[in-house]
Amino acid sequence: MLEAFLITQKLLAVVLVGYLLGAVPFAHLAGRLRGVDMFQTGSTRAGAANLYWNVGRRIGVVVLFADAAKGALAIIIAGLMGISGPLLLLAGGAAVLGHWKSVFTRFRGGDGMAVLIGVSLTLMPLLAFISGMVGLAATFIAIKSSFRSALGMAVSFTAMLGLSQMEYFQADRELVPALTILAVLIMAHNVLIHWRHAGLVARNDPDPVPDLDLDLEDEEQDGT
Repeated sequence: MLEAFLITQKLLAVVLVGYLLGAVPFAHLAGRLRGVDMFQTGSTRAGAANLYWNVGRRIGVVVLFADAAKGALAIIIAGLMGISGPLLLLAGGAAVLGHWKSVFTRFRGGDGMAVLIGVSLTLMPLLAFISGMVGLAATFIAIKSSFRSALGMAVSFTAMLGLSQMEYFQADRELVPALTILAVLIMAHNVLIHWRHAGLVARNDPDPVPDLDLDLEDEEQDGT
């Protein structure tokens, strides 16, 4: 009975720590440094992707690593507290939730993909890296699509599921299904947010500027 109570306390603690880590609004803070309100810019999401495409390439990459570090740190702390196996995904999922609904930005945030990258690389470094490279290639192939990030993630986790069946990656197999479920939730959430934003833009501007034109303008402004 006491052991179950202690485990429950640990799980609650890692969920809280994971949420607070994920809630640190790096993209929002970086945008403010550039004089930009991320919640009024581009996709209106305070994430590395929106920062990259609409504020600056370099600062977007820096925030990508910072957001990934939030997910990685959540998993590392959970491991240090004695949590193992699929239960580690509670910490990772809490970090994603914190990134989505940050208490520091009135429960607004980013898409959570960078946080998931950090979680995946920490749980299964080699498998996540190989799958991530496959997903990155798919993202660049579909660079003109508004759903490029979601497509890249879908390809990445499909590759992960396939590679996990290989004998070499046998140790990671129990984590892959739970991680894939988290990825599907993130993709579904982001697609819904994108559709909602697209609907608002269409109502406010009957002839919106295509995403590609915006991207090209941002490149010129950033000097790259």
